Amino acid sequence: MISKLKAFSLFAADLQKLAGERDIQAIAAFGVQKLKPVLGFESAWYGWSRFEPGRTVVPASATVNLPGGFAKFWSTIESQDLVARAFREKRTLIGTYDRTQPAQTDGMIALCERYHLRKWASAMHHNRRSRTAFFVSIYRGDARSRDWQPDELDLLQCAVDHISLAMEVSTRHACGTLGEQMLIVDAEGGLHIANSESQAFLRGVWPGWRGEQLPKSLLRYVREPGTFYIKGRGVVLSSSRVTLENSHLVALRLRETAKSDRLSPREAQVARALAAGATYKQAAAALGSAPATIRNQTQAIYTKLGIASRAQLATLLSKEG
Repeated sequence: MISKLKAFSLFAADLQKLAGERDIQAIAAFGVQKLKPVLGFESAWYGWSRFEPGRTVVPASATVNLPGGFAKFWSTIESQDLVARAFREKRTLIGTYDRTQPAQTDGMIALCERYHLRKWASAMHHNRRSRTAFFVSIYRGDARSRDWQPDELDLLQCAVDHISLAMEVSTRHACGTLGEQMLIVDAEGGLHIANSESQAFLRGVWPGWRGEQLPKSLLRYVREPGTFYIKGRGVVLSSSRVTLENSHLVALRLRETAKSDRLSPREAQVARALAAGATYKQAAAALGSAPATIRNQTQAIYTKLGIASRAQLATLLSKEG
């Protein structure tokens, strides 16, 4: 039988590889599934939380071997979740609960009875000063299940840290355009995933930004998917939903305004075709236009970009990604 140490080593290596290939949803799901045989649990709940005075909000989550309504039911007993309360008030990183322990609440009992949970362990990854955290809660359902061992709890905490790091790295790889930065936020602007480059970018554009909450001027873009040009900041922002079972997370992509942003959508199509080597006739056929129209649009493109040849156009678009 493979040792826990060896299993964790393989787990960390697989996560590192995945960070360069998959999105945060796939990384989190893979990480939790991989832990099942190592830590011996039957079901799990994982996601992103935000601490508020007196309560914990979970804007996005997913489950393993639990009914689809788990997160919704949990939200009805959130105020009685002893583990969540300890995380929020004491900022502990790991917590456990046993259905037979002395400290109980009606909400905890209802959750356990409804979903056949007997022992659970939860771990979080967060800065102790931060209001947001990634969490993984794992559950054993058999009344005869063994207690969580110290080495299992240590391994769970390390695994959650590694999953979080892999998701952070994946946001770097997901940025296709040179200089583009990605942030994962919730509907209220709480910052959940942001690598150091993304945070540095925001501080450069919004001096004095402290890192826990999006600048207020960006909140409207969180609730309105699309691509926007932020006047006075020289920034282009794209907003899209993060797909999970229960998700109110948004992926924001930001970059400095490029010369090619001066082009209309149609001009951008023409520019890409010409930069790829198409003739006026070929570009016209591909775009359903006339060669003369393409020729006229080309002159407008050159004027807007301050260039004079196709070679310069190809070089500019290549640099801007």
